[in-house]
Amino acid sequence: MIKQVVEISLGERSYPIYIGDNILHGFVDKFKDKFNAVKAAVITNSTVWDLYGGRLTESLTAGAIDYELILVPDGEKAKSLSVAGQVYGGLIKKGFERKDVIVALGGGVVGDLAGFVAATYERGVPFVQVPTTLLAQVDSSVGGKVAVNHELGKNMIGAFYQPAFVYIDVSTLNTLPGKEFAGGMAEVIKYAFIKGEPLLGLIQEKKRAILGKETGVLSEMVRICCSIKGEIVEKDERDAGVRAYLNYGHTLGHAIESTTRYDYSHGQAVAVGMVFAARLSQRLGMVGEDVVELHKRVISAYGLPVTVSGAGAVELVQVMERDKKRTGGEHVFVLLDGVGNPVVKNIDEDTLVSVLSEFLREV
Repeated sequence: MIKQVVEISLGERSYPIYIGDNILHGFVDKFKDKFNAVKAAVITNSTVWDLYGGRLTESLTAGAIDYELILVPDGEKAKSLSVAGQVYGGLIKKGFERKDVIVALGGGVVGDLAGFVAATYERGVPFVQVPTTLLAQVDSSVGGKVAVNHELGKNMIGAFYQPAFVYIDVSTLNTLPGKEFAGGMAEVIKYAFIKGEPLLGLIQEKKRAILGKETGVLSEMVRICCSIKGEIVEKDERDAGVRAYLNYGHTLGHAIESTTRYDYSHGQAVAVGMVFAARLSQRLGMVGEDVVELHKRVISAYGLPVTVSGAGAVELVQVMERDKKRTGGEHVFVLLDGVGNPVVKNIDEDTLVSVLSEFLREV
């Protein structure tokens, strides 16, 4: 049953986030509440389809909703213009019109790709997020950022396009590999450090229950994360102000992903990025060493790295020079002026290279 509902208030673009355990069978009820007689394009990959496609499409079939399946490759390589082009072709061949609905079933890659296609196909068609990974449930499915990658940078081609609703079944996390679950926890930890309590306490006190994937704790953790992100998005939908706080750990994280050609997953890269952001905050006198150590302790507890190998400071800075959030020739970082108090700072290149070089030498 649906246990939690988080409302994202954006005027005519407002939408609910439904959170529950074993609720895929009820998806069609919310689908029919929202849409008239339309058909759905279910965009997913073969791995997710084998696990959860049956439950979702049984629900659609029970509600007499016509659907078409469009499979995309697994992994980050699916977030490309070439794969988007293939999806466009499938929609055109299957006769999809502006009133029809795209359903993104999968993790962050599927959600970003499907959302980008929805934002651009026939200048915009409705779409629904059904995230099946922790990272997607707490972060990428909420807020309307959709994008594909370019060979020169991550998420460089995209749009702001809100879903009609988000439908989260935390039972899908039971089949999530440990590495991917840990990657999702990186985003949870991000929220904990930029917001503080009660999330920071929850992930420390309930570590065993979270790693044991107890659905009650997972539902509450996901709800808190969605609420935090929703509150920020409501204030700054198009990323012109406080939404930048959600990039904590991401500036270096994205550079690590690109530089290592995704040997580090998004979550792993962001985890390292957060430790570096804490270290940079400490070097600038904004926090003490205790906050850096707290980052290392919490991040390590969930099986995530606190440093990176295979990438040098100069190389990482060169990649960050292409970051779309760069301004005035300086690098924009989200730092902490204490736990729960994020701030945006411009960092000159000499300081960045110096602190990053030291950080990469830390054991």
